[in-house]
Amino acid sequence: MFTFMLMKIFITGATGNIGGLVTKKLCEQGHQINILVRSKEKARQLNINGIKEFYGDLSDSNILKEAMQDCHQVYHIAALAKVWTRDADDFFKSNVLGTRNVLQAALESGVKKLVVTGTAGVFGPSIRGTVTEKTVREIDFFGDYEATKCLAESIIKDYVIQHDMDIVIVSPTRVYGPVLFGSPASGNIVVDTYVNKRWRFYPGDNRVIGNNVFIDDVVQGHLLAMDKGRKGHTYLLGGSNTDFISYYRILAKVSGIKRRMIFLPIGIQRLVPVLHFFFARLFGKEPVFTPLWFNKSVYNWRTSSDKAIKELGYQITPLEEGLTKTVKWLRDRRGA
Repeated sequence: MFTFMLMKIFITGATGNIGGLVTKKLCEQGHQINILVRSKEKARQLNINGIKEFYGDLSDSNILKEAMQDCHQVYHIAALAKVWTRDADDFFKSNVLGTRNVLQAALESGVKKLVVTGTAGVFGPSIRGTVTEKTVREIDFFGDYEATKCLAESIIKDYVIQHDMDIVIVSPTRVYGPVLFGSPASGNIVVDTYVNKRWRFYPGDNRVIGNNVFIDDVVQGHLLAMDKGRKGHTYLLGGSNTDFISYYRILAKVSGIKRRMIFLPIGIQRLVPVLHFFFARLFGKEPVFTPLWFNKSVYNWRTSSDKAIKELGYQITPLEEGLTKTVKWLRDRRGA
């Protein structure tokens, strides 16, 4: 059970996939919500009554402190979560310096508790068994996003130890499911390409295990972490551990679309991101994936959410149920 006491809450990333749903949920509970947004256009996307908007970004310490004035809680959800940017320093500025600015502003504003959104990618793939919160990463990062989120977590732990701040990290795996607005969650791209774009190829090794988490579970996990999460602890918010063969079999069942899936040798598959990245850069476009990011698909990502289940009361939506809702949402968006 949640401790239902009305709070004044500050949220970063409120116009993102997870942040938008967290904001909506907290507003429905009657809390007073302050959000940080970069423009009025983005703020209008929320279309939720009772929100107070503060315009700026994570580099503006003064705006952060103003937005946190008299706030009891902070959800720091904002992050640069792309696979690539033209200027790699953007990841450091947003994910590392931005997080430090939020923590410092919260410290100076006397905020009681913070929940920060991390990523299960920080722990790396499941090389020596299922990934848990105790797993130590054994290989290099698959990009600047993971690397900078790891650095941000080090800063968080420093603030917990040095300033006795009550901060909890929640680390989702691959998120999928209906969102309010903005770019679809990364896991939805797999669903969309199969249902709407006739995708027929298994990504990576078709027997590799991935972990897919329904976005409603991630939202609930954030609220549970604020209510019950222990100071300085991390909670993996995962879903179903499923290989690609089983995943596409379930997707075919819930969508009513049966395609003959094809496995290409990994060597051939590696050429696709190389060519995609080359031509995207050649024509001045942002690549959807990079050769380094593709390397994730050859590893298992078996993940356990047992800690969140036992300590927070976290619940996992079955993959078939989550994919059913996602397919319906995608079709509704297209007017199908």
